[in-house]
Amino acid sequence: MYKLISDYNEKIYKLFIICVNEENKMNLERRMDVKAIVNKSGMSERPEFYSGRGATLSDLNSEILEKIYQEINHEYGEEASNNFVQMVSEIPKLSATDFLLTLYGLEANNWKYNKRILSNQKGIDVGPDMGDGVREFIGVNTIVSYMSGGNEMDKTYPIRSEFLESHGITQSLPRVFTPY
Repeated sequence: MYKLISDYNEKIYKLFIICVNEENKMNLERRMDVKAIVNKSGMSERPEFYSGRGATLSDLNSEILEKIYQEINHEYGEEASNNFVQMVSEIPKLSATDFLLTLYGLEANNWKYNKRILSNQKGIDVGPDMGDGVREFIGVNTIVSYMSGGNEMDKTYPIRSEFLESHGITQSLPRVFTPY
């Protein structure tokens, strides 16, 4: 009887070790999703947080773009990070809202850039309806910001110029450029 129990315990132990090894292998394969990468860079992962504020250096800048680039490169590889650089260079107005919506589109497209993933480029998003009134509150704040001209702010050139130059892309100054 003791031999039977000992054999059974040995089989259970071996099965346990196999399961633990498989779980560890899975943990090694897990990647940080893009929302976690955005949070790690110091931004809110919620596009609606920035809604209606335009393209401002206080929301997004080359330092944040570089942090996101580095994490994408680390988690998903060089091809994904190169597609990220292309995405940043082709967003017409780099508001944080449009940037995040387009970034999520890039991730959903398996890190393959295509102009079709560009968001609507209006700088507006009110987020999901959770039934708690927050969406309505964000909507009202977005409307007020939009009507007061906040969405007209366009600092796209200074937001991305240093980042793009560090990745070998030069951009020309916009026709109407207002330094900081």
